[in-house]
Amino acid sequence: MTVLISVLGGCSGAASGEASPSAERSASGAASPAQETAPRFTPDPGRVPRTTGQAESLVDHTVLRPADWGPGFVAQPVAESAPRTVAELDERCRWQRESLPPGVLASLSRYAELPGRDGKGTVRVTAVATVHTSELDADEQLSVTLEEVLRCRKQEIRAGEHLEGLTSTGTPFGARGQQWADDSVYERGVYVTAEGTHTYTWSVARVGSVTFGVSVKGARGYSDAELQHWITESLPVMAERVRQRTGREG
Repeated sequence: MTVLISVLGGCSGAASGEASPSAERSASGAASPAQETAPRFTPDPGRVPRTTGQAESLVDHTVLRPADWGPGFVAQPVAESAPRTVAELDERCRWQRESLPPGVLASLSRYAELPGRDGKGTVRVTAVATVHTSELDADEQLSVTLEEVLRCRKQEIRAGEHLEGLTSTGTPFGARGQQWADDSVYERGVYVTAEGTHTYTWSVARVGSVTFGVSVKGARGYSDAELQHWITESLPVMAERVRQRTGREG
């Protein structure tokens, strides 16, 4: 039986005690919701994508390119996902690319890396955005993200690469200082290859009917703080791109 952690209008709760990036910022001195609450973003219904073409234009605009990650990042050999597919975790806990399911208008992933040098390994990153037909469908994706960690503590990316020890935390708007998205999920674990084990982080958020996320696979010579920097700097950029394209003009 599938266990689904879901609250209408926003997923919340945790599959572990892991702190989310917003919680870490709040603990370090950022304003709490009780002290200062930012206005919640409301999409303009007339600018929300309703067709495949509109949705594909939005994800192309939203998803980070290699240069957006910072100096030195380049595209991986496979730079983008196959057109009109999404990543799905199958019943055997293996990640696969599948055709767009009902409720999804468009999805795009871009893959970049910071090549290893000076004794350091190669850091690999992914950015993804998906446009759903409704906010409820988008919210469901975040709920499923929480559920997948409970269902599959170990997940196969491809032959010779897997994730294990996964934990996740859901943080809706207004909770623990999170004021930049309607909802967010933070996931952490270990990335395992023949080269060794390193920190893995994945964070996904929702603004209206659009979900977007980034993952960072650690490498030799990089601290958790360095890896976390790429997560906390990249997600708000994508959130702002969604707001610019779907918010009210003027």
